[in-house]
Amino acid sequence: MNNRTFRADDRLNQLNDRDDMWGPLLFLRPAKQQVLTPTRALVISSMLGGFYGMLGNVMLGLLARMGSGGKPSAFLMPVLLTSVYFICGQLSLVPAWNRRARLMSRRQGWADLTGRPMPRPRDDEQAAE
Repeated sequence: MNNRTFRADDRLNQLNDRDDMWGPLLFLRPAKQQVLTPTRALVISSMLGGFYGMLGNVMLGLLARMGSGGKPSAFLMPVLLTSVYFICGQLSLVPAWNRRARLMSRRQGWADLTGRPMPRPRDDEQAAE
C-alpha cells in the first residue's frame, strides 16, 4: 500500500480510537488488535439505525399528521438508516480498523514466537497505534 492509504487509515483510526465518538456503544468497540467483524458492525449499525430511525419515524409521523400524507411504515427509517450506517462503515472505518488490527496481531505473534519485545513503531506508524 502506498503512503496515502496509511495516512487515510491513520486519520480514520484516530476517529475510531476516540471514546467520545463511540458514546454509549463503547462496550462494543473491540480491542485494537481484534478485527471488527461484519456481525459486530451490523449490531452497531442496528443500534444506531434503530434509535435514530425511530426518532425519524416520530418526525415523519408528525409531518404526515400536519399534511394530508399517509402514515409511513414503522420499519422504513430504522431499516434505511441501519443499511446506510452499515454500508458506510464497511467502506470507510471498518477496513482501516481491520488493517491495523491484522498488523498489530502479526507483530504480537512475531514477538511471542521469537521471544523478543514488541518493536517500537516507526514515526509514521505512531499515530495508528
